[in-house]
Amino acid sequence: MQTQNKTPIIPAAGPSNFREYIEQGYYYVDKTEFIRPAFLGTNPQLLILRPRRFGKSLFQSTLKYFLGMNYKNPDDVSLQQRLFKGLKVSADREFCEQNMGRHPVVSLSLKKVDETSFDKAYAALCSVVRTLYRDFRWLLDSDRIDCYDKEEFRKGQNLDFLLTPVRGRQYVKDSLSFLCSLLADHTGRYPVVLIDEYDVPLQKAALGGYYTEMIKIIKGMFEDVVKDNAEVRKVVLTGCLKASKESIFTGMNNITVNSVLTQNNILAQAFGFTPAETRDLLSCFGRTEFYEKARQWYDGYSIDKQEIFCPWDVTSYTCAITKPGPDNPESIEPQPYWNNTSGNSIIREFLPDLSAEDADRMQELLDGKDVKLQVSESLICKDLSKHLSEHFWSILVFTGYLTLAKRGSGEVHEFRIPNTEVRQCFNYNIQKYQDQKGQGKFGGTAKAVVTALLSGDSDSIAGPLNELLRGFVSVRDSATRAPKENFYQGFMNGLFAAAGDSLISEYSSNRESGDGYPDITFKSHDRKTGVVLELKAVPSGSDIDKAAALALEQIEQKDYAAALRRSEATKKIFGCGIAFRGRECAILMKEIA
Repeated sequence: MQTQNKTPIIPAAGPSNFREYIEQGYYYVDKTEFIRPAFLGTNPQLLILRPRRFGKSLFQSTLKYFLGMNYKNPDDVSLQQRLFKGLKVSADREFCEQNMGRHPVVSLSLKKVDETSFDKAYAALCSVVRTLYRDFRWLLDSDRIDCYDKEEFRKGQNLDFLLTPVRGRQYVKDSLSFLCSLLADHTGRYPVVLIDEYDVPLQKAALGGYYTEMIKIIKGMFEDVVKDNAEVRKVVLTGCLKASKESIFTGMNNITVNSVLTQNNILAQAFGFTPAETRDLLSCFGRTEFYEKARQWYDGYSIDKQEIFCPWDVTSYTCAITKPGPDNPESIEPQPYWNNTSGNSIIREFLPDLSAEDADRMQELLDGKDVKLQVSESLICKDLSKHLSEHFWSILVFTGYLTLAKRGSGEVHEFRIPNTEVRQCFNYNIQKYQDQKGQGKFGGTAKAVVTALLSGDSDSIAGPLNELLRGFVSVRDSATRAPKENFYQGFMNGLFAAAGDSLISEYSSNRESGDGYPDITFKSHDRKTGVVLELKAVPSGSDIDKAAALALEQIEQKDYAAALRRSEATKKIFGCGIAFRGRECAILMKEIA
C-alpha cells in the first residue's frame, strides 16, 4: 500500500480516476508495479478480462496518467513525477525514463453504451466520440496537420453530423483510427489506445435484439486500431467477456488475453486486493478486527492460485465501519455492495431457460459444492439472446459470480461460489425472478391449483404444479441447515399468495389446529369450503406416493381440520397430502369430516 497523504480518506464509492485518488488524498492500494508488464508485453494488443468492480477502470486511468505526454511541452513530465512519487513504479528508473509521459494516449470508456435499442445506443456512442474529439481540439492549432484533416476533425465534435445515418456512421467507424493518425502526425510517435468496458455495447446489443446493427459500428471502430499491422504502439482493452474472433478481433491473430483463468498470470494481483492489502487497509483505519468478516463476505476469488478480495466491497465496507459517528462499529454488518451495482440482470435473463441439469448444478453451488463446468473464454455475442447453457456458466465465471476451484483439462474445470455476498446475490436474483414470474404464469397456475383444491380435484393439480417445480430453481441456503420442507412450504405460500384474495380467505401457515400445526390451511372466498395441506419432502429415490399418503394420514390422525370446523359456514373440508422429491411432486386428497 502507498498513499501520499498522512491522513488518507477512504471514499464511499472509489473514483476510477487515478489523478483524483492521489490529489484528493484517497487511500490508494498501489498497483503501479503492473504498469510495466501490461505495457511491455510481447504483443501490441492486450485484452484484460476481470469481474466488474475489480478496478479495471482505475488501472486504465493509471496507465493514461503514467504514459500520457504533455502535448504543449513533450519534455515536461512534472505531472507524472508528482502523481507517481513514492509509488512502486517509480523505483524502475529506466522504465520511467523511457515511458513516463512519453506517449500520445487515446483513452475512452464504452460503459454508457448500454441502451435498450440501437438508436439510443448509437446516440450514446456518438456522445463518447464527440467528447473524445473535444479533448483533442488543440489539434486544430497544429502546424503538422493539413487543412483537409482539420476540417474532417471538426466533424467529430458535431453531434448532429455523427447522428446522420450514412456519413455520420461511417465517420464514427473511422473515428479512432483517424484520431490516432492525427496524433501520430503531430507528435511523431505512435499512440497508445486504452479502451475500457469494450464489451458492454455488444452484450447489450445481443440481449436487446440489435446486435447486427451495432457490430458493424463497433467492428469498424476497432478494426484499423487493434489489428496486427495497426500504426499504434499499444492497445489495452478491458472488460468482463471476450467476444469471439468473428466479431471485432478480425486480424488480431496474436492478441494476449489475460483473464481469471490465465495460467502463469503476471497480472494476477493487478486487480482486486490481496489478503495483505486488505489487512493493511483495515489496519490503516484501526479496524483490523474486521478482517475475518471481510474475508467471509468478500474474499474467495482465485486467480492463478492467488487469493483475491473484491476491492469495491472491501473499500465500501471499510468506509461503513470508519464513517464519523458510529458508536458501535461492531453493529455494522457487511452488506452486499457488489450486488447493489449494475450487472445482475444477466442471471435473471438466463434463468427461464435453464435445463433441469443446470438447475441441479445451481443448487449444488448454493449448497457450497464445487461443480464441474465447461467454460469458454470466447463468447459469440450474437448468440447471447439464445440463452445457451454454456454461455450462462461462462458469463457467471467471467463476471465474478463463480471462481475457479480446481483446474481441469481443456475448457472443463471445477468452480464454486466465492463468498457469502455472492451466495446472497444468487439467492436474491433467483427469488426476484420467481416473484416476477409469479405475476404471469405463476399467478395463472396458482388460481387453477386453488380452484382444483377447493373442488377436491387432485388430478388437476399435479400436472401444473410439477410444471412449475421444473421451471423454478430452489433457493435453499444450506448454511441455515433448515429442513427441505421449509423451501417447499415457502414455494406453496408464494403460489397461494399469487392466487389473490378473490379465491382464498382465512389463509394460515403453521398455525395450531387439532393436535399440531398443519402446514397450510385456508377457506374459499365464501368460507363454505376448507382445505388442509400437509407437505413432505423426500430424498431422491424415495416413494413420493407413499409419502403423500402418510401426509394425508397425518392430517386425519392429528385432526388438523379442527380450526376450520369451528365455523358453521364451512360445510366441506378437504385434506391434501403433497410429497415433493426434487422438482416433482405427488398429491393425494380426500374429503374429511
